[in-house]
Amino acid sequence: MTHSAAIASAIRRAKAAWPELGIDDDTFAAYLAARVPEAEIDAARIEDLAAAFGCVGGGDRGLAIVEQRYFRDVDAALGKMGLDGDRIAEVKQGLRRVLFVGDEESPPRIAEYRGTGPLSAWLRVTAMRAALKLLRKEGREKPLSDDAVLEAKSSADDPELAYMKAAYRAAFKEAFQEALDSLLPKERMILKQQIVDGLSIDELGTLYQIHRATAARHVASAREKLLSRTRRTFMLKARISSDECESIMRLVRSQLDVSLHRRLKAS
Repeated sequence: MTHSAAIASAIRRAKAAWPELGIDDDTFAAYLAARVPEAEIDAARIEDLAAAFGCVGGGDRGLAIVEQRYFRDVDAALGKMGLDGDRIAEVKQGLRRVLFVGDEESPPRIAEYRGTGPLSAWLRVTAMRAALKLLRKEGREKPLSDDAVLEAKSSADDPELAYMKAAYRAAFKEAFQEALDSLLPKERMILKQQIVDGLSIDELGTLYQIHRATAARHVASAREKLLSRTRRTFMLKARISSDECESIMRLVRSQLDVSLHRRLKAS
């Protein structure tokens, strides 16, 4: 089959990165087409996509590549969440099952990777979600600060990732504060009254002499505006992809009220 110049170039890059995978041109081209619009091929992380491709279908060589090249930060990330060696091993074993095996209802998760951000970061985020699920199941989850979540995304023994850690932490704090400052005074006030003062939707409705459904909409709108503006500003400041941004936002979403409470209380 004849491929476009962009696809042909991507195939060459994949083969050069992982010659041991024995990549078939047409199969890899179809794999790419299902995940990356052709106009975005040049910007996609082809080498990372090729490693993920090698795992789909349970290829031993692909699994070895991901384990050896991409799992090196998972231990550090899980360790920073307070997990001991046994729990880290348990999470990683479950992670391998979710990523590479799947089940009747869920195909191997590695097939969902689309190459918009580093595979190593995608794996760290996936590992942290698995760890949080385990801790919730055991009823011993500890709240994570925004900093702790973002610190777990890199390893101190990797200068590039250490830089990313510092950049993410600062960028997220700045983005969140800028988004909060951009809200209208009445939007900040209703959030403060709900989160800091503990007023219920019914109490807010009575206070503002509006229906409770209208009060609920005002609160939801202010929250959504805060999240969307944080997300947009964070992406620009940290220079990360939308997929990576969404992964980070999902991880810290449960902790945002803690940060919001602290900042609104001080305002």
